[in-house]
Amino acid sequence: MQAGEETTKQPRRAFLAGGIKAIAALFGLGLGVPLALFSFSPARQKDRPEEWIPIADFASLNDHRPTKVTYAYTRQDGWMKTETRRMAFILKKDDGGITVLSNRCTHLGCGVDWDATANQFKCPCHGGIFDLEGKILEGPPPKSLARFTAKVEDGRVFIREGQA
Repeated sequence: MQAGEETTKQPRRAFLAGGIKAIAALFGLGLGVPLALFSFSPARQKDRPEEWIPIADFASLNDHRPTKVTYAYTRQDGWMKTETRRMAFILKKDDGGITVLSNRCTHLGCGVDWDATANQFKCPCHGGIFDLEGKILEGPPPKSLARFTAKVEDGRVFIREGQA
């Protein structure tokens, strides 16, 4: 070596350590990015358009008393699709409007039923009683029966998924 020359040699051990760190970083990035996209993809799907579920024909509804209906729809949770069956009560009003109530008691989720003689919804599990509009009259339920967002279109009653 001559007097004005600097040595730019790196020790072999430091070079190998740096190379291993670079390979590990590339490997981690290669696995981390797809894993992050996979994990957060279902959260980004919430912006999809709202789904309306047909549950009954408007003409088949009872006047002045609730009609109990069973309906089915496909529910998607992330990548898993499941066929879901549920029940609801539809009340056809005099003005042509409707109210759709869940049949699940707000206390512990038991199925309520309509008692036509008492003109009330009754929960058989713990004695919860609700009026025609689903408001609490007696018992332990903390709140009224859940209401679905509903519409009538082309003679069919539709509700929005995920409500109640």
